[in-house]
Amino acid sequence: NLLLNDIRSTFSCDGDGYYADVDNNCQIFHVCHGFEEGRPRQWSFACGNQTVFNQLTFTCSYPEEAVPCDRAPDFFYLNSNVLQGDPEVPFLNDQDVQNAAAFVPGVNRLSANRNDAPAPSTPTRRPSRG
Repeated sequence: NLLLNDIRSTFSCDGDGYYADVDNNCQIFHVCHGFEEGRPRQWSFACGNQTVFNQLTFTCSYPEEAVPCDRAPDFFYLNSNVLQGDPEVPFLNDQDVQNAAAFVPGVNRLSANRNDAPAPSTPTRRPSRG
Protein backbone atom coordinates (compact mmCIF):
# COMPACT_ATOMS: atom_id res chain seq x y z
CA ASN A 1 0.00 0.00 0.00
CA LEU A 2 1.68 3.22 -1.17
CA LEU A 3 1.39 5.88 1.51
CA LEU A 4 2.81 8.75 -0.52
CA ASN A 5 0.35 10.51 -2.76
CA ASP A 6 1.14 12.96 -5.53
CA ILE A 7 4.90 13.12 -5.01
CA ARG A 8 6.22 16.55 -5.96
CA SER A 9 9.55 16.71 -7.73
CA THR A 10 10.48 20.27 -6.87
CA PHE A 11 13.59 19.55 -4.78
CA SER A 12 17.03 20.39 -6.11
CA CYS A 13 20.34 19.91 -4.34
CA ASP A 14 21.99 23.01 -2.95
CA GLY A 15 25.17 21.27 -1.81
CA ASP A 16 26.45 18.04 -0.31
CA GLY A 17 24.39 16.60 2.51
CA TYR A 18 21.09 15.14 3.67
CA TYR A 19 17.95 17.19 3.10
CA ALA A 20 14.33 16.82 4.14
CA ASP A 21 11.92 17.43 1.28
CA VAL A 22 9.52 20.01 2.70
CA ASP A 23 7.32 19.95 -0.40
CA ASN A 24 6.61 16.27 0.31
CA ASN A 25 5.92 16.75 4.03
CA CYS A 26 9.40 15.43 4.86
CA GLN A 27 8.28 11.89 4.03
CA ILE A 28 11.03 11.96 1.41
CA PHE A 29 14.65 12.96 1.91
CA HIS A 30 17.50 13.47 -0.48
CA VAL A 31 21.20 12.71 -0.30
CA CYS A 32 23.26 15.09 -2.41
CA HIS A 33 26.92 14.43 -3.11
CA GLY A 34 29.62 15.25 -5.60
CA PHE A 35 29.22 17.06 -8.85
CA GLU A 36 28.65 15.71 -12.33
CA GLU A 37 28.43 18.21 -15.13
CA GLY A 38 28.19 21.06 -12.63
CA ARG A 39 25.38 19.55 -10.54
CA PRO A 40 25.49 17.39 -7.43
CA ARG A 41 24.29 13.82 -7.73
CA GLN A 42 21.01 13.24 -5.94
CA TRP A 43 19.50 10.11 -4.42
CA SER A 44 15.97 10.24 -3.03
CA PHE A 45 14.47 8.00 -0.35
CA ALA A 46 11.09 7.63 1.32
CA CYS A 47 10.86 7.26 5.09
CA GLY A 48 9.02 4.24 6.44
CA ASN A 49 5.41 4.04 7.49
CA GLN A 50 4.26 7.03 9.53
CA THR A 51 7.74 8.54 9.82
CA VAL A 52 9.33 11.70 8.47
CA PHE A 53 12.90 12.78 7.89
CA ASN A 54 14.23 14.50 11.01
CA GLN A 55 16.68 17.17 9.84
CA LEU A 56 18.17 17.36 13.34
CA THR A 57 19.32 13.73 13.47
CA PHE A 58 19.34 12.79 9.76
CA THR A 59 17.05 9.86 10.53
CA CYS A 60 13.45 8.92 9.86
CA SER A 61 11.50 9.55 13.07
CA TYR A 62 7.94 9.76 14.24
CA PRO A 63 6.66 13.30 13.63
CA GLU A 64 6.34 14.08 17.34
CA GLU A 65 10.04 13.25 17.81
CA ALA A 66 11.27 15.25 14.80
CA VAL A 67 11.90 18.87 14.00
CA PRO A 68 8.64 20.08 12.41
CA CYS A 69 8.85 19.70 8.66
CA ASP A 70 8.33 23.39 7.96
CA ARG A 71 11.36 24.15 10.20
CA ALA A 72 13.66 21.60 8.53
CA PRO A 73 15.41 24.23 6.36
CA ASP A 74 16.47 25.98 9.59
CA PHE A 75 18.62 22.90 10.27
CA PHE A 76 20.11 22.35 6.81
CA TYR A 77 23.29 23.96 8.19
CA LEU A 78 23.93 20.74 10.15
CA ASN A 79 25.26 19.23 6.94
CA SER A 80 28.37 21.38 7.40
CA ASN A 81 28.98 19.66 10.76
CA VAL A 82 29.03 16.28 9.05
CA LEU A 83 31.10 17.46 6.12
CA GLN A 84 33.94 18.70 8.33
CA GLY A 85 35.25 15.16 8.31
CA ASP A 86 36.79 15.41 11.78
CA PRO A 87 35.64 12.44 13.90
CA GLU A 88 36.53 14.39 17.04
CA VAL A 89 34.00 17.14 16.26
CA PRO A 90 30.54 16.26 17.57
CA PHE A 91 27.76 16.01 15.02
CA LEU A 92 25.51 18.16 17.22
CA ASN A 93 26.84 20.79 19.57
CA ASP A 94 24.93 22.19 22.53
CA GLN A 95 23.75 25.19 20.50
CA ASP A 96 22.26 22.88 17.85
CA VAL A 97 20.36 21.02 20.55
CA GLN A 98 19.11 24.29 22.03
CA ASN A 99 17.97 25.44 18.57
CA ALA A 100 15.79 22.33 18.32
CA ALA A 101 14.53 22.35 21.92
CA ALA A 102 11.74 24.80 21.15
CA PHE A 103 10.33 22.43 18.52
CA VAL A 104 10.99 18.90 19.77
CA PRO A 105 9.89 17.85 23.26
CA GLY A 106 12.62 15.94 25.06
CA VAL A 107 15.40 16.99 22.70
CA ASN A 108 17.36 18.34 25.67
CA ARG A 109 18.25 14.77 26.55
CA LEU A 110 20.53 14.90 23.51
CA SER A 111 23.84 16.48 24.27
CA ALA A 112 26.87 17.07 22.19
CA ASN A 113 29.18 16.40 25.10
CA ARG A 114 27.57 13.40 26.76
CA ASN A 115 30.04 11.52 28.87
CA ASP A 116 27.61 9.17 30.55
CA ALA A 117 28.17 6.24 28.20
CA PRO A 118 29.96 3.35 29.86
CA ALA A 119 33.61 3.06 29.04
CA PRO A 120 34.41 0.17 26.75
CA SER A 121 35.84 -2.79 28.58
CA THR A 122 39.40 -3.67 27.82
CA PRO A 123 39.85 -7.37 27.22
CA THR A 124 42.62 -8.96 29.18
CA ARG A 125 45.17 -10.97 27.29
CA ARG A 126 46.29 -14.37 28.32
CA PRO A 127 50.00 -14.72 28.63
CA SER A 128 51.39 -16.42 25.57
CA ARG A 129 52.90 -19.79 25.96
CA GLY A 130 56.12 -19.60 24.24
